[in-house]
Amino acid sequence: MTYNIGAVLSFLVAFQLFFMALYLFTHKKGKKRNNRLLALVFLMFAINLVDFTVRISGFIFPIPMLHLLDDAFFFLYGPVLYFYTQGVVYHDFAFKKSDAWNLAPYIIVTSYFTYSIFFTDLDTQTEVFGKIASADFPAWMSVIGVVIFLHIMCYLWFSWRTIKIYQSVIKDKFSSIDEINLDWLSFMIRSFSGITIVALIHNMIPVLGSIFFQYSSVIVLLVVSFYFINLVLVKALNQPAIFSGIAKEETEKYAMSNLTSEEIETYKNQLTRLMHADRPYLNADLKSKDLAEKLDISPKVLSQVINQSFSQNFFDFVNNYRCEEVKRVLQGPDKKITIIEAMYQSGFNSKSSFNKEFKKLTGQTPSQFKKSLPLQ
Repeated sequence: MTYNIGAVLSFLVAFQLFFMALYLFTHKKGKKRNNRLLALVFLMFAINLVDFTVRISGFIFPIPMLHLLDDAFFFLYGPVLYFYTQGVVYHDFAFKKSDAWNLAPYIIVTSYFTYSIFFTDLDTQTEVFGKIASADFPAWMSVIGVVIFLHIMCYLWFSWRTIKIYQSVIKDKFSSIDEINLDWLSFMIRSFSGITIVALIHNMIPVLGSIFFQYSSVIVLLVVSFYFINLVLVKALNQPAIFSGIAKEETEKYAMSNLTSEEIETYKNQLTRLMHADRPYLNADLKSKDLAEKLDISPKVLSQVINQSFSQNFFDFVNNYRCEEVKRVLQGPDKKITIIEAMYQSGFNSKSSFNKEFKKLTGQTPSQFKKSLPLQ
């Protein structure tokens, strides 16, 4: 009964993945290369799930080793997701010849399985596949399974690190980042990591001899996958099309900088006077280059001044002023003003970002701060 439920859920998730892959392969907006890389991930995932559905339904291909061909995809998921992340984050990303080495494990494993299909008799194939399906294999093969999943997790970690570097860069350039922070991509990498961990547990459980946990892990794996695909549908496909990424050179902070401590102190004082006098933070679309132009310095110099003088990035620096402005407005004579009105007046353009930054910088939610004000 458990596997019947698993087969239905597996088929449902696979159908959604095929639909998303088809959509991305034919989607005309955005970069075709990135769309096709993501489509390839979904297509491989769908094929894996279809094969999984066939196996747990009790059907075996006439050539049993065919079931193993899609297992080689586990050597492709990591590299493809990593290249996809690089393509999304860096607008100047391009494939190099050396990148082909990332495909070597997949090519080797696929070649071995293909050789086995053509040069191993059916009786031997049936026996080998039967042992694999029942987890009746030596312990050293489980070690290989762990290595496979570590291979995936390494690439997922590289992808996650790329996103974190990107998020650090944009916080030195923009004061509002809700539409370009790539939270959806970070979510996708985390979700895929979760699926990988659950899949590893599922593959290890037969070795431990627990049928109950084996069945349970099937359901957990499919539920996590179902949750993942539906959240990606909402998060990834509804992103605005304004995002263009950053250049790789932008990740190098203060390269070739020769600012003296006296110059940094001078720029710090000029910046402080500007923030109090002109209140540029009231502009919701304020960028570091806008502020740098007012000070007649480069954005990199401005970033260095803010980082070293205030121990903040540009994003936190500007939003700190905005939060202080919200507090000033709420403490003003107009007691009927709402928090949302004060938020927009102070330069914020996103309620979720405002609530998060206000709590981080003041230790209170906006509602808690307003309630703490004395009644007059």
